[in-house]
Amino acid sequence: MPPTAAGQVGRVAMCPTYVASVVPIHGTSGGTGPAPVAAIVGADAPTCSHPGFVSFERHRYSTAGAIDEDDLAVPRRARLMVRAGLRYRGQSDELIQSADLLVTELVTNAFKHGRDDVGVRAYLTDTHLLIEVRDGSPEVPVLRDAALDDEAGRGLLLVSAVADAWGFSSDGTTTWCSLPLCEGNENMDPGAVTVISDLGCAETKWVRKEEFRATHLAAGNAYRFTRVYLTAYLNPDDGFVDIGDLATIGRVLMANAFAHTEAPEYARFTMQWALLQTGELVIQVRDSRAEFPDFDKAVSWEPAEGERPRSLWTARRLGAEISYAPTDAGKIVQALIKPRALPA
Repeated sequence: MPPTAAGQVGRVAMCPTYVASVVPIHGTSGGTGPAPVAAIVGADAPTCSHPGFVSFERHRYSTAGAIDEDDLAVPRRARLMVRAGLRYRGQSDELIQSADLLVTELVTNAFKHGRDDVGVRAYLTDTHLLIEVRDGSPEVPVLRDAALDDEAGRGLLLVSAVADAWGFSSDGTTTWCSLPLCEGNENMDPGAVTVISDLGCAETKWVRKEEFRATHLAAGNAYRFTRVYLTAYLNPDDGFVDIGDLATIGRVLMANAFAHTEAPEYARFTMQWALLQTGELVIQVRDSRAEFPDFDKAVSWEPAEGERPRSLWTARRLGAEISYAPTDAGKIVQALIKPRALPA
């Protein structure tokens, strides 16, 4: 039941799984989070031990009551990040649509009334999706008496109508809201691979990183660097047999970035390779375009007889599980490759 006045309570059982701390990362399950807390309007937001807000820099011309044109695109970027995380977590379309509205309204409100850069964080508990937005302003948000067709003042009205609970931190700098989880989308693969947002903080045996200029040479360079790094750092016991196939997967990811990003030649693509503690190999390419149109079609496409293979199909054929997620600076396209024989 949505709150209508300060003090209304919504119970939230805490067992967090991050949806957007840059991008979706590994989840947790069963009793690993803090004890259950009450989500009370006008009180501190539920907290957990996981760090990390996604920070969006405020343009210097964005002041109280006025948003610079550059910052008008931020709510959409934040919405894409949370949406991608929820889809990878198999959440329902109904939850995603409600989260879209809440993220949009809270981030817009933060730019209108805040004073610092805007941070966004979203995570799943056992029972709820929690969304937090901070803006650095100690001025607490006020629910105005506005009609739904008013041009201004209806942001928190929509939040209170859609969320089952909302509130703000004791210092006023963070506004939060929650949504109850719905039944998952039956068409979503519950075992879908999530993108690892920060390989440097993940549980890995090793991580390597390079940057490539956005030219027609990028794919070939990615192939060669992948061969060099994997030849040097993979051991026979790791279970990866054909370095050439892995290098081809790296080339495919880079070729995809070059073909669809339309980046200028002075731009750079970031590529990372990592061997996880669980034994899987991860190859990632970051580019500056947040969208990946028709991603589901691209990864499920199969060539007809006589049809020329496409790049992501080649990577899948070689054993890669392809996923992507938007970030605050673009997106990550990831290939996760399991060893043919897990080490004993």
